[in-house]
Amino acid sequence: MFLSKRSNGIYYLWYIDEGGKKQKISTGCKLKSNALKFLRDFKENEMKRRTFLKLKTLNEFYIDYQEYSKSVHTIKTQKSIENAFREFIRIVGDVRLDKIGVREIESFLAQKKAEASEWTARKYYIHLASAFETAIRWNYISTNPFKKVQKPKTKEVQPLFLTKEEMKSLLNIIDDVQLKNLYLVAVFTGLRLGELLNLQWSDIDFVLRVIHVRNSETFTTKSRKNRSIPMNDQLYEALAMMKETAGSELVFHSNGKRLSAERVSKTFKVYVRRLGLNDKLHFHSLRHTLASWLVQDGVNIYEVQKLLGHSNISVTQVYSHLQPETLHSTVNKISIQLN
Repeated sequence: MFLSKRSNGIYYLWYIDEGGKKQKISTGCKLKSNALKFLRDFKENEMKRRTFLKLKTLNEFYIDYQEYSKSVHTIKTQKSIENAFREFIRIVGDVRLDKIGVREIESFLAQKKAEASEWTARKYYIHLASAFETAIRWNYISTNPFKKVQKPKTKEVQPLFLTKEEMKSLLNIIDDVQLKNLYLVAVFTGLRLGELLNLQWSDIDFVLRVIHVRNSETFTTKSRKNRSIPMNDQLYEALAMMKETAGSELVFHSNGKRLSAERVSKTFKVYVRRLGLNDKLHFHSLRHTLASWLVQDGVNIYEVQKLLGHSNISVTQVYSHLQPETLHSTVNKISIQLN
């Protein structure tokens, strides 16, 4: 830690931050005596701050954060966070939080891009950056080193979806009536698999013809917000028929027990392969399918966002390439009369 005088006559204080990187801060002083006082005060505050911090290793912090995560994140997100921490500890070591800096984070992200993909690196960055913000609130660290590292960028990939003919063929080869209804409801509502498997008959309003997707004591939506999905005539009729023979409060169940998400996903993949469709199609593709059909039919992208429950319009805009005709129609509304 030392002082240096710039050409403008101002003294600057140089110091090493928690990440081991050299930093400078203006003292705002031109007199050396004042600058030295600034230096003494800075040292004193730094000592107090470091004494106040509850120093933790990366693994110790994760154990604490894991308990917190259980109260605010879905099981799927908890698992993803666990993977992020496990990989971070494997690569950078179980070091103290205040010793983690830009170099360690950039090295970690580079290695995950090489070992897995830029998508994985980006996902881990998001989880860890959020966790380190919590570490600040808990006084484990004073600054978030992830804020100094650029979030990994990913290439835009167009989501796969089924055509209406492919969807019709898929439904026609399914013998299991419950699974057929599950896939039908999925493609007509865009509900996520977890939302579907936790759907109860009390969530379906046959008078207003809407399905309420809401949080409960045993289920939390991805956005943590409730939303309502209108039913078209075909979906209304299908659900009304199912209601007549319902044997459980759960809409989709096996002897009254919630269906296995893994079984539903694997069975979907079996049907996809049986039809010879793109092997990269998976259950979540039904959500992409609804969005793609709506956009192709000229539905406003903001309406699609609301139906799907996207928190940010940028997520929904991945489907915008499917509406070139609509965009041409829009720009043709603008014209000027020339002499």
